[in-house]
Amino acid sequence: MNPVAERFIRYAVVSTASDPDSSTSPSSSRQFDLLRILEEELSAFGMENVHLSSTGVLYARVPGGNSAETIGLIAHVDTSPESPGQGVDPQLHTDWDGLPIALKEGVVINPEECSDMLRYKGGTIITSDGTTLLGSDDKSGIAIIMETCKWLIANPDMPRPGVVVAFTPDEEVGRGVDNFDVDRFGADFAYTVDGGEVTEVSSETFNAWSANWKITGREVHPGSAAGSMVNAVRIAGELISLMRSEEMPENSSGREGFDYPLFVKGTTGSAEVKVILRDFTIEGMVERRRRMEAIRDCLASLFAGSQIELTMKEQYSNPGEILKKDRRLVDYALQGMRRAGIEVAEGSIRGGTDGSRLSFMGVPTANLPTGGELFHSRREWVAENGLEIAFEGLKNTLAIWGEAL
Repeated sequence: MNPVAERFIRYAVVSTASDPDSSTSPSSSRQFDLLRILEEELSAFGMENVHLSSTGVLYARVPGGNSAETIGLIAHVDTSPESPGQGVDPQLHTDWDGLPIALKEGVVINPEECSDMLRYKGGTIITSDGTTLLGSDDKSGIAIIMETCKWLIANPDMPRPGVVVAFTPDEEVGRGVDNFDVDRFGADFAYTVDGGEVTEVSSETFNAWSANWKITGREVHPGSAAGSMVNAVRIAGELISLMRSEEMPENSSGREGFDYPLFVKGTTGSAEVKVILRDFTIEGMVERRRRMEAIRDCLASLFAGSQIELTMKEQYSNPGEILKKDRRLVDYALQGMRRAGIEVAEGSIRGGTDGSRLSFMGVPTANLPTGGELFHSRREWVAENGLEIAFEGLKNTLAIWGEAL
């Protein structure tokens, strides 16, 4: 296998799932297991200013480069808690024939559900065994960045800007840059290497808010509940039924936003519902928040005796307007991917990255691909050749920055 794929497989077996219910940073101590491996490897490469913070952010600088502009490279070490992440067992599907890939527990990866998978017919597809996610989001990005650092140090004469790197925790639970030190990082611009298919460089993400509901009912024995019981479970069900099904993730695509009920638990006496709101425009997000408030008021009027609390919080914003102010970040990445032989376009990622928030912290950040799809699921996959293309595209992008300085 190529060095990037070999490196990815080594990282994939390290369990690093974040924990949305934890208040520590990182949210799970196991993220330090991979961070310490990366810290040791960066030092062995000869990287400068290698520093792992107590809150789980790892920083380093590539020696040399043109200091007129410094470009940052970012990936996150945690994997999504939405699918099992313990005991990842990467599987290599060599000489892939383009047909669906069957894994354990009835998990099937169907190329018809993927935008770019058939590009790699005849090559090697990397998956989990079907019992866990793979962790390509974002250990593919880590592997690409690490191999790029190693290559830059081995090729010091290549024209390039100053290059710094950072590996963050807890991106999957929206806290990747909560403790990020922009001054220590030292970048003028940055790329997250956290995308999917190699045909897209992302200059936009969703605007993102959370909408968390706490519902208090009234418990009574069901045999004598008439006129007295207030069932919080029923209220939670009504809440979800009042949301627009046509604007949920399974029914939206492209630049359409969504309202996503992703967590429900409860008893008669109390229930919780967690919803995330996503929209590419500020106006669209204002409307989604207004609808949540209208649902709250409707439920309060329908269920006398209940207490319904709605807490909405901004998670990240669309960096598109910021990236329009200086097109080099996106244009050079598009040129870099084209030098790698890929027909590539500027696009919008239907999600968010650490760069969504970093762009508003003074470091404009675009998103580069990694060569995989179906992230956050047991059907997640990445192509060996996709990793190589993404690696070449990143090297080319840095060279273009160096040539322009």
